[in-house]
Amino acid sequence: MLQDNIYNDHPGLDGMSEEKPRGVLKLVSEKVGPSRDPAPIVAHETMRTSAELDPLVKQVAANGSLMRKFRETVGCDDEARVRAVIDEIRSYAASIDPKLTYAEGAKLALLLADYR
Repeated sequence: MLQDNIYNDHPGLDGMSEEKPRGVLKLVSEKVGPSRDPAPIVAHETMRTSAELDPLVKQVAANGSLMRKFRETVGCDDEARVRAVIDEIRSYAASIDPKLTYAEGAKLALLLADYR
């Protein structure tokens, strides 16, 4: 009997109602702090094409000890080791071409796979 009164007093508690609660939930904070404005849009540099990176790829491929490490690492399951070799390739390539971006360094490592 008590259960019937609850359902009658509060429609929707019986699970049969199709109505969904509506409204807006606003959370107000009185804390003074940094603004939550979106970050400014930063212009991205365009990445060089594979053809533009090819001369640098050839120079990196000429480094025998680095290529040996690269060949030994390709396909291994040790992500930390792979990351370390790719970082080493990036560093070496950046010493030849200081304008090399981080993303271009990764692309260069992929292009080196053709020189294995």
